[in-house]
This record gives sequence, structure tokens and C-alpha cells, in this order.
Amino acid sequence: MQRFSALAEKERAQYNEGLQREGYDLFFSHCRHFYIQRRNELVKEKVQFAHGKNILEIGSTTWKGWLETNSIVPDSLTCINISEVELQQGIDSAVNSKAKPQFTLMDAHNLEFADESFDFVFGGAILHHLNMVTVLNEIHRVLKPNGKILFVEPLDMNPVGKIVRFLTKKARTFDEQPLRFCDISEIKKRFETQFFYEEFLSVPFGVLSGIFFKDGSNSLMRFAFTADQFLDRNFEWLRNWFRHVLIDGVRK
Repeated sequence: MQRFSALAEKERAQYNEGLQREGYDLFFSHCRHFYIQRRNELVKEKVQFAHGKNILEIGSTTWKGWLETNSIVPDSLTCINISEVELQQGIDSAVNSKAKPQFTLMDAHNLEFADESFDFVFGGAILHHLNMVTVLNEIHRVLKPNGKILFVEPLDMNPVGKIVRFLTKKARTFDEQPLRFCDISEIKKRFETQFFYEEFLSVPFGVLSGIFFKDGSNSLMRFAFTADQFLDRNFEWLRNWFRHVLIDGVRK
């Protein structure tokens, strides 16, 4: 059996055991509504680059929504995970896939691929489970010159997000760490980047929306989304207080 890093071994055990995400996901369901639509549009635009290319997912399930849904057929798609349970979910969902992903149990801290093997590396909410410097170095190493990355990750600074994370500890692994200023800096060192920030006022407004409305498609959440976009454009210093970020990058 492959040897994993100590951090990966702990993550593996917790994911194999299973996380209790229902309450956490329900709490944030309203604040995501308009952002999910925007993210899907951005992802569709960004993944066009991957058509016919060699692709690596750090994880094993995001490919379905990002590639298959957008009719992206890669030359090769490799999905890695340290959890047998998570890996099996990917395998089960790929029975009739045109992308024909190959699934491998592997530690992202030690990617078992040659230098410059991939054109595109991506993942959904995965980097914050890893040692950031180590995994970024590995991603940079296996990417071809001008290869691209696309990741969506939680951020650490949103006050409501911090409270909810504290109250829903069983929804996450013990060692995961939402991205901080230093992590964003490490990404910028290795990649020419665009950051698309998600959910600032939408978080507290989403709590109110959950009390008064049946779903997140309402005027209150549309106002919060519009206000967030205004703040993002005009007050850059607020961006790290948002709750999520979509990271689009090109290897330096």
C-alpha cells in the first residue's frame, strides 16, 4: 500500500469514516444561490481550455460537474484521492462517462507523475485540506509550461463563516484550514492568477433569507449578491472577508 504523509493519513481516515455535512450545507444554501449560477458560468468558460488536453483532478468527483456537464472531453483525465470511499464515489459516477476518468489512490503531497505531465489541474474545495506549500509545488511541477489551474476554496476570514465552522465541527476534518492571506500569496508566487470572490453580505443575509423565504431565489438574496459585486469591484481590501474564492491560474 502507498505510504501517505501524516496529514493525508488523518484526512483519509476521517473521509472514509464520513463527515456530517447536512446542517452545514443547509445553513449556507440561501447565500450560495446566485453565486452558484455565476460560478457555473465562470467554470464553463475556464474549462474550455481543457478540451482534448491531459487533465488531473486533485479529488475524484468535481470532474462530473465541471467537465462532463460542459461537454469537455479530455485526451486523458486522472483523478486522485486519499480516501477509498471518496474514490469509489467517483468510480461509481463514471460508468457511462465520455471523459473516461482513471481513478488512483494517491497523496497530493507526493504526485507520482513526471514533470510537466498535465495541461490542466483542478479541484473543488481540496487545497485547504493539504499543506499548501507542498501541494502547490507539486502542482507546479507536474503542469506543463503555460498549464492552467482552476480551484474553488473556502476563505478563513468571514465572521459568520467562522461561527458556523465552530458550530459544525463534524462537517469537516480536524486539520483542514480555509485559505488565509499567506496561502493566497503562495498561489500568486507560482501562478498568474485571477481570483473570483464569493459571498460577503450574502452570508448574513442568507441567514435572514432562510428564516423568511423558502429558497434562495428571492429579492433579498439578489440584493445581497448585487451589493457583494459592487463591494468586490470598488473595495479590494474587503475581498479576503468573502467566504469562497474561485482561483484561475496559469503556471509561471
